[in-house]
Amino acid sequence: MGAMGIPHGFSHQVRPGGRAQAAGRPVHRRAWLLCHRPEAAGLARRRARTFLERRRMDQHTIDGVLLLVSELVTNAVEHARPPIVLHLHVGPRGIRVEVTDSGPARREAAWAASCGPEERGRGLRIIDEVATAHGEGRAHHRALHWADLTTAA
Repeated sequence: MGAMGIPHGFSHQVRPGGRAQAAGRPVHRRAWLLCHRPEAAGLARRRARTFLERRRMDQHTIDGVLLLVSELVTNAVEHARPPIVLHLHVGPRGIRVEVTDSGPARREAAWAASCGPEERGRGLRIIDEVATAHGEGRAHHRALHWADLTTAA
């Protein structure tokens, strides 16, 4: 169980859109398989927005989550191999955004390869500013990148 009452791991432990329990309160989970294309971030934001609006999240929280979704999915498209899966976990004290992929790509996508040094690294700085905590690791033979956003109790 994570610090915010959100179980660590993937949403395959509960059917997509399912519920688990954390400290007696439901955890809503959802996962989406995304295309490995530049438009994946936009699609991920739209799906995340709908999911969060249905849970009556406030706009400030939604905006923060969408920024995290955008940065994590964009990083996966630019630097990793498919498949890319977005996982959202809404718990009693926060939201976890997870993006899984198949690890580093042999070469960067065209956009990332064309960027100069001054154009790199902004995504991690944004995640540092928005997220309560974030990190990466491996789970189930997949690369895992995650960010937590604390919500009002």
